[in-house]
Amino acid sequence: MPVSKNKIKYIRSLKVKKFRDEYRQFIAEGDKIVSDILRFNPTLVREVIATGEWLLKNKNKLDLRNSTFLTEVNQKEYDQITSLETPSGVMALFDIPENRADLSGIKGELTLALDGVQDPGNLGTIIRTASWFGIKQLFCSEDCADSYNPKVVQSSMGGVFYVNVIYTALGELLSKFNETAGVTVYGTFTDGKRIWDERLNDSSVIVFGNESKGISDSLLPYIHKKLTIPKYITPGSQNIESLNVASAVAIICSAFRSGS
Repeated sequence: MPVSKNKIKYIRSLKVKKFRDEYRQFIAEGDKIVSDILRFNPTLVREVIATGEWLLKNKNKLDLRNSTFLTEVNQKEYDQITSLETPSGVMALFDIPENRADLSGIKGELTLALDGVQDPGNLGTIIRTASWFGIKQLFCSEDCADSYNPKVVQSSMGGVFYVNVIYTALGELLSKFNETAGVTVYGTFTDGKRIWDERLNDSSVIVFGNESKGISDSLLPYIHKKLTIPKYITPGSQNIESLNVASAVAIICSAFRSGS
């Protein structure tokens, strides 16, 4: 039986933040993301939408017997709802969780804060990196990209299910942390101290700024220590101005986790 036009319209609407906020649902697409969630956290899934070809290939790998949450579509129908240039033939529908900040859990933990990171690919990669390094909370300013944007979900490779992403006024949040109480707020700057030379605190919030503007001036009073990733220039090398923010997150998280 063909999927209804209303169903197609609803799924397509979830590509837009306004409708994700209204319906409190989002889509994750791709064979690996959907397969991993079905294997390890199937209760999160509200519905699987897949082509008959994908279902035939995966019927022996996944428990898809519960037809109440399975919608089979043909390739033409799937092409109308996919967000990918090379679709894998499967997507899943999820409820947007009520993410709440756990400030009591910051002491003794590594936490990230993003100020105006607006590229969905960057945000998704940062969430994926945070998940890899066991970071439980990621605070975002209100002007960051939406963590349930399809491009963010895709590039996070499932990280959105394991990292608590909270949108908040960063100035108010950072003002709550006092280094004398054991929590250090680090900021990433071009004129900061080399990260390899800094003794890093296990109880830390690390602030990363906008792709082109960096960290907002309004947040500077709340940052206890400035860090930088040193640039190495060799003869004949190109003079790159800055490091991609997602790359910077990966390098700095690695330094913290290695105990530099």
